[in-house]
Amino acid sequence: MQQKDFLICMKRTKWQRDVERFGSAREARRIYRLQNNIFRRVYGSHLRQLESIELLQKGLGDRADFIYREDLSPDLVMKYGALVSLGGDNHFIYVARFAGIRPLIGINSDPRTSSGALVHFTTQSFLECTQNPRFPDHFETWTMIEGQIHHPDGKTIATGPCISETGIRNAFADAMSRYYIRINDEPWEEQKSSGLLLSTGAGSTGWFHNCLPHTMQIYEDPTFARDEQIFRFVAREPGFHKQHYYRYLYRTLNRGDTLEIISEMDGEIIVDAQPETSFAFGPGARAEFRLSDDHLLVALP
Repeated sequence: MQQKDFLICMKRTKWQRDVERFGSAREARRIYRLQNNIFRRVYGSHLRQLESIELLQKGLGDRADFIYREDLSPDLVMKYGALVSLGGDNHFIYVARFAGIRPLIGINSDPRTSSGALVHFTTQSFLECTQNPRFPDHFETWTMIEGQIHHPDGKTIATGPCISETGIRNAFADAMSRYYIRINDEPWEEQKSSGLLLSTGAGSTGWFHNCLPHTMQIYEDPTFARDEQIFRFVAREPGFHKQHYYRYLYRTLNRGDTLEIISEMDGEIIVDAQPETSFAFGPGARAEFRLSDDHLLVALP
């Protein structure tokens, strides 16, 4: 059988998820009334996203297959010419973990309510581009972070590729995060903060940008290109006096550098803000992070 051009990974709309979560459309609407009457906004977005799916199905015909994210796997992606994420930025980041060597295309399923900083296509612009038989032929090559967690019992767990950001903190978010940190073979430094945040170029314009102290942003723009061969981290909300002498308050790591953290807490490592990629980081566990040898091939209009 001839390989199809596109595997399109959809997400269920908020309305669909909430009807399932609350047991019925009636109960979902009751909850929405308690949330400042958000039904019209949520249901309007639901209808626009269904319209996007219908337009793609009609415009692509047998060139594409459509699945939901729970059915996505790396082996399935390899059977298609390109992987397409239909949703917003969070959905795009989740889907990106499965792209492998295949081009990744991001379509904003509802531009009216989502700015979509990481997704470059609308439904219409994507369909127009597919008229070019060479599409996709214009790409960005995004850098990623990879990590390993070495537990005291000898088990080692790979965290997989990080497309945007990785958070390291106490599993109880309101408790202080305690850990040792170093880069390469430099001396270890003990820190107390609300956690560490690691960022790729793709993640540097979001949460990471806002976490950097304002006094530091005056002297340096924390954002950087998505294909730049670096990653950065910041210690979030260190003690007022500590921030004046921590060596590892904010640093840039290049290819070949390794960031190490030893946990002194009942911690948690969360990759790309996804519950599916959350890892225990208990006392004595040691984590290593470096730039991945793999890259994300993101198609542009």
